[in-house]
Amino acid sequence: MELTGARVLAHRAAVQGLHGDQVGRDQAVLALGVVDSPPKTGAAALGVRGRREGTEDLARVLSLRGAPHLHRREDLPALRRQLRPRTEKQLAAWCGTYPPPDLEHVDLVVDLMHREFPGDTATKGELSAAISPLLPAIATPYCPGCETDHVIENLFRLGTLLAGIELEQLGAKLTFRRPKAKPEREEPGEPTLLRDYARLVGPFAKADAEKWLGAGPQDNWPDLRPVRVDGKRLLVHEDDLGLIAGSAGGEAPDPPAGLLLFPRDPYLLGPRHLVADPDVARQVWRPVGSPGALVLHGRVAGAWRHEFSGRTVTFQVTGWSKVRGAARKAIKDQAAVLAGVWGADVLEADVVEW
Repeated sequence: MELTGARVLAHRAAVQGLHGDQVGRDQAVLALGVVDSPPKTGAAALGVRGRREGTEDLARVLSLRGAPHLHRREDLPALRRQLRPRTEKQLAAWCGTYPPPDLEHVDLVVDLMHREFPGDTATKGELSAAISPLLPAIATPYCPGCETDHVIENLFRLGTLLAGIELEQLGAKLTFRRPKAKPEREEPGEPTLLRDYARLVGPFAKADAEKWLGAGPQDNWPDLRPVRVDGKRLLVHEDDLGLIAGSAGGEAPDPPAGLLLFPRDPYLLGPRHLVADPDVARQVWRPVGSPGALVLHGRVAGAWRHEFSGRTVTFQVTGWSKVRGAARKAIKDQAAVLAGVWGADVLEADVVEW
């Protein structure tokens, strides 16, 4: 079957609630988790989808790729099940350039985090220092940056998730809360995360999904079938095809005229060529310090940054002087939404040319 990129993005915007039709309901994108680094970027992603209350009811944990994410607590068992490495190759994906330890050492890290957790809260450095001396040498290689031996960084991050350890909601430093109870070890089951990825992102390549998951090569995929999107071969779940094509329940509306998204927003997952031309992608997705993504009529058209001064948050937007009509109004509305998420009723938004 042939699909157009425009149809795929219209479906993605609709199913992810970017028309604001999920106000007052548990938001669909939370099935994927929402990146929350720096803090409050997760609240921003939910804010542009209609959520105005805080995120205190959500769990903030180190999850996909070891990054801070917001998740529903009831989704954490499935998250732990699918991110737990079960092969040497999957564990190697977490360990990066370091030789992976034995799979049994993952459980040792989890056990030590419960037994040795220092105090009611602990920074990453404090918790790492508490468990590293009790681990075998292969799990605690020399770190040139820290000039000491300590547990492999992403093995540590994975261990906090498997141990049921949550992060404090705010703060630039990673600060962990003492876990209440050690979760039971989940056995392999349905690939629920990958199914949700297919449902909420639409047609994708397996490499896109595995990069997002960050858990090594997967051998348990949901039922997928090939399609072509703007002439390129991708995969889609059979149950979603009719919705994306518009043959089941009618076509989704066009994407919103204007959006201010952070570069790891769920809307921007999947094949990058569907959302951005190469020259624009280079502006937004950088190795360090990526700006936000200015999205006009479904595609990334430029970048934006923000800064606070007194009671004003100023949004600097590339090409702002050329944004007209419905898109200009939508971006002003987005800026006001983000100001409200970050500063309740005390911040005003201003949009200027970058």
